Amino acid sequence: MRCNIQILCFVILGFNSDSFAQRIQAAQSTAIFSAIKGSVSKPDTIALYATRGSDLMGKLKISGEHSSFFVQVSSTPKRLSANEQQHLIFVFKPSENFVGIANAELTISGMSEPVKLIGLSTNGLEGENEAPLSRVVEALGYTPDIGWTTLPNNLSPTLQGSELKPTLFQKANEGMVEMIPVARYSPDFLLNFGYYVPSSRGPVQHQAGILAKADKYPEHQTLFPAVAHGSTSFDPGQNTFGFYAISPGHTVYSEDVWNILLYPTHANHAMRIYPLRSQHGEIRNSYLVCMEEAANGDYNDYVFIVRNVKPVPLDDEFVALFNGKNLAGWYTWLQSQGKNSDPDKVFTVEEGGILHDQGSELGYIMTERSFGNFHFVLEFRWGQKRYPPRESNKRDSGICYNISEDEPDHIWPQSIECQIQEGDVGDFWLLDYSTIQVDGKQNSPSPHTQMIKRTDAESPTGEWNTVEVISFFGKCVHIVNGVVVNYGENASRVGGKLLLQSEYAEIYYRNVRIRPL
Repeated sequence: MRCNIQILCFVILGFNSDSFAQRIQAAQSTAIFSAIKGSVSKPDTIALYATRGSDLMGKLKISGEHSSFFVQVSSTPKRLSANEQQHLIFVFKPSENFVGIANAELTISGMSEPVKLIGLSTNGLEGENEAPLSRVVEALGYTPDIGWTTLPNNLSPTLQGSELKPTLFQKANEGMVEMIPVARYSPDFLLNFGYYVPSSRGPVQHQAGILAKADKYPEHQTLFPAVAHGSTSFDPGQNTFGFYAISPGHTVYSEDVWNILLYPTHANHAMRIYPLRSQHGEIRNSYLVCMEEAANGDYNDYVFIVRNVKPVPLDDEFVALFNGKNLAGWYTWLQSQGKNSDPDKVFTVEEGGILHDQGSELGYIMTERSFGNFHFVLEFRWGQKRYPPRESNKRDSGICYNISEDEPDHIWPQSIECQIQEGDVGDFWLLDYSTIQVDGKQNSPSPHTQMIKRTDAESPTGEWNTVEVISFFGKCVHIVNGVVVNYGENASRVGGKLLLQSEYAEIYYRNVRIRPL
């Protein structure tokens, strides 16, 4: 037997024993069920309270468009003494040709407000038979803008509807954080879920509970899936944390970076998180966490409500590498001039914190400090000018990273390069005998080796592009405009300085930031 009182409904308090209209009170305003069409749902309980002696015999009525779908299966209602309660058990039995949300009302003579009965009926088990996330959320009684209404959507990190920007969380107030499973439409297996704390070695998992496999009812294709073990609450203390769930094949994390690094063949953007809203407005410190187990972008695989949390935007975790005024924290090196000698102002910082590289000299600017594991982000846009001997070539630049502190300045230091060149943004270049494995194949050490990106995602020349480089214990990832275009492992270079190349083409950089991992 299941009761979802604590999840979606409220307890009605303040009984008035002198009012006939309120002799009977329900402990909840809504009861919500789910079932496959033509089958019977898990039972749910509606608790009734008497504020004074009252006879329930013959006073219960189910009405509304889909009243025939809701059936009482408990014992016959009885006379209740003052302050006595009775639990009535109902099931949802949608017809064999009904798919969607069914609505009815339970009314009792002497009760001021009816109990709304809501049932979600799906076409069958798994695949295209499932309910779209938007319909799931509607059945639960919430009103966030999901952003699409079909079953499949996409896996793009582009925000959908009222989706929250990429974020971690902290506890909002004293007490426990709740992580309540409210829907699951996935294959059938035990599902470990909980929270993780980022660390220098990666995400550290803390299990909360385990969702059950199917038994008498299909727990993998239902609202309010059963918890087989553990709890739906936890105390993370003062830690900043994210959420995770473990399927037999992989783990999904609320931070894209861990999905990209640890499970590159699965969804990178594996969770969409929405501020929780009802018809009465936003629900404070509460969010809807929607997880993608497969690759069709439906995000209804595992759905949780989390409570007593506040967001920590991931943007706040990044540190700007330019102060917007000068090149503090970097040094210049030009092949014709050496270190920190730039008489022709090849590198300048312009209004708005934009780094302008004229490109007239072969060289670079390099960070003065080293970084271990990191997530590096910048935006670039090509200028108009090109210079001999490449005035007719593709415009060219690059981000070189994992450069040893004792590496001498030259063209080019031993490093791994994320290519920035027209049509080739995101290629690996392995410089000065560095190596990496891509798709299980390692390049032969040589002065320079190109390993071409798997897909093209750059914007047309003249438009701004966002490029991200992730380096984590020998795993290297290149992301262009939100798309993972290259992934390498077992890199020979791990950690170090970064540089931005100048290669005979004018280029502009902005929003140059880094986040240690």
